[in-house]
Amino acid sequence: MVRALAVFALAVFAGSWLPAQVAEGPEPNDSVATATALGCGAEALGVLANADDADWYRLVLTAPAVLRCETGPGAGGEIGDTTLVLLDAGGAPLAANDDGVGVGYYSRLTTKTLPAGTWFVAVHAGPQALASGSYSLDVRCTSSTLVAPTTIVNEGAEPNDPRLGGTATTVLPTVRCNGVLSSTGVGGDWDFYRVILFGETFLQARVSATATHPTTPRTDDPVLYLFDGNSPPQLLAGPFRGTAYGLDDAAFDLRLPGGIYHVAVRGYEGSIAGRYYLDLHQSLGASVTTHAGGCGGRTLGLRATAVGPGAPLGLERPVLGTTYELFGSGLGAFGITLHVVGFQATNVDLTPFGALGCTLEVVWVDLPGQLADGLGQTTFVVTLPDSVSLLGATLESQLAVLDGSNPLGVTLSNRVSAVAGN
Repeated sequence: MVRALAVFALAVFAGSWLPAQVAEGPEPNDSVATATALGCGAEALGVLANADDADWYRLVLTAPAVLRCETGPGAGGEIGDTTLVLLDAGGAPLAANDDGVGVGYYSRLTTKTLPAGTWFVAVHAGPQALASGSYSLDVRCTSSTLVAPTTIVNEGAEPNDPRLGGTATTVLPTVRCNGVLSSTGVGGDWDFYRVILFGETFLQARVSATATHPTTPRTDDPVLYLFDGNSPPQLLAGPFRGTAYGLDDAAFDLRLPGGIYHVAVRGYEGSIAGRYYLDLHQSLGASVTTHAGGCGGRTLGLRATAVGPGAPLGLERPVLGTTYELFGSGLGAFGITLHVVGFQATNVDLTPFGALGCTLEVVWVDLPGQLADGLGQTTFVVTLPDSVSLLGATLESQLAVLDGSNPLGVTLSNRVSAVAGN
């Protein structure tokens, strides 16, 4: 962890407090010719003026990569609901996502491995969108390499479909599930695997190893689903199908809170019944904890959506290879604000120093500053390198306002703890 913090400090504090943010280009920007250029790891900020508005962003991959695209509330009034569309170099749509899992009505779109070249991501207003509003778009470009699991678990005895009163097979990722579909189609055999996630987790599912299954016949077109842990389970996401008939490339990549879930697999309509491999991988998911506290009315948190299931819901997370944005409010019009940032929490009562009721909660390593706006609000944006050495590193944040309102001259916000992850 010491090495991780050292790398984190060198990477984050070497000028990366400058926001890696890109404003959408002038309208119209909804075509190959007018799309706004966006680099991997940058965050786009835009506004959808009406239900027909669409903003396109152009990404150039210099090497094969998986794109993980996420939307959330932007600055000012939010749009509330988005749809993300991936398009090829000619502007033809390839994939889309309306509502992601656990993010209200905002979108999460993860692509298959894309070859080097030019690609486009379009942001549209979703069906539950407000009349107009802002959004943010984060794009991460990352390798798709996953090591094959060494643990193999055979599916449990049939019936293992809890929708029909059966018992799902319990597994603990990372694991390879070995099963057989006796029939295919929506009305055919479904195999359910019960997965327990301990805390924020990035869960990835793949059936690509099915192509090399040693036992024949093998199913030639598996379809994946994610269900919750209820009995009977309720669908959360899916179906996740392959890109073409006969290709074992159905997959999903989802960041999920801790809990119990079910991953289900069935055969596509008309496909061959037989054996399959389902690989489930897990890694640490990025997470944020907003603590109570603060003095002088200063607050620090995340931009939250007020629209959709779970609202109000903070969506911002310190995901490796993207930007992480903190939102301060109640800072006083044009207040001089410092981001008290470090890797360790503390608890120092500042009352004896003249700041009644104020507590310093971060052992700081840097104090970047900026002015709040006329409404007493500001954002601090951190660019997170896409380095596995940072996985699990904690970033502690607090805001200090130099307002001269007490003998010490400082009031402070509450603390926010962020754990870097996927």
